[in-house]
Amino acid sequence: MTNLDDERTNRPRTTEPDASGSWRDEYAAQAVDAELRADGGTAYRLPEEGEVVRDRDSDAGDTLVVVDTHPETTAASFAIDAIGATVAEANPEYDDGAPVVEAAYVEDVNDTLPDWYKTEDLRDAVSFGALSTYTFPADRLAPYNGGERR
Repeated sequence: MTNLDDERTNRPRTTEPDASGSWRDEYAAQAVDAELRADGGTAYRLPEEGEVVRDRDSDAGDTLVVVDTHPETTAASFAIDAIGATVAEANPEYDDGAPVVEAAYVEDVNDTLPDWYKTEDLRDAVSFGALSTYTFPADRLAPYNGGERR
């Protein structure tokens, strides 16, 4: 459809009757796949060390502090010696390709180190045997209160 000449260019101006609808069809095939992730494929968020998280499987709403993360180690390949199984075998309802997170229960941390300040304090307590950590697939843990950190 040609309208009056455009006064600025002296050329005919061509318009679509409904331009707002046509661009959607034109670019629909170029949409980004919702399953693609910038981190190479994980569909879940890896918590940061020192972050308070909650266990999705806990009916009591157990909270934990992340002591260490293993972004390159999958739940299927991380062995838990104490139970003779991998993290994936102990958590069959979660992704066996998820990265592994080591965390300590907040209650245990507060009993053992009531004045802890940094994640390094927790790691030291773990290395001396004063504090136990538990290993989870990352998708089993969820942020608690916005994922506050210490």
